[in-house]
Amino acid sequence: MASFYLKIMSKETRLFWTLTISTIAWIILMRPFTPTNIVEFEFAKTMEHAQLIISSWGAEGVAKAQLSIYLDFVFLILYSWAISLGCKVVIGSIRFDWLRKIGEYLSSIIWFAGSCDLVENVAMLITLSGMNEFSVAVAYYFAMFKFAIVLVCLLFIIITPVIKIMANRK
Repeated sequence: MASFYLKIMSKETRLFWTLTISTIAWIILMRPFTPTNIVEFEFAKTMEHAQLIISSWGAEGVAKAQLSIYLDFVFLILYSWAISLGCKVVIGSIRFDWLRKIGEYLSSIIWFAGSCDLVENVAMLITLSGMNEFSVAVAYYFAMFKFAIVLVCLLFIIITPVIKIMANRK
């Protein structure tokens, strides 16, 4: 049965599922090395809040956070690629040009989110090596851009098949 589905899926769809599974596997691999409040650290916004989080981690937690950030450099490539392909796959046989154009745009803009993640990671590493108001602010704003774009792209991937099904019912 699985081989049947593999035969009817396009190469792009197979690559999308391979990357999606790889992204999920990478999340699972990263989990033991990631402090529970790493997202709070991304959104610290002020030196005081960042310092409070770093103090709560202690030296061992900071080392764990640094490793997590280094692992995130691989993760940002995986999720950007998977989401980019996901946007393309869901518009595959859609008959609405406007929706196809949105999907093409989102499949490109997700790479900007990955770039924001890269800048955010560097800013967080700088913050961990020595408090810096600028690096805390950079991490915050680039995390906001990243999460907003990722959320929009994921919503597109989820909603577009529903639109496709509804359109085909008419």
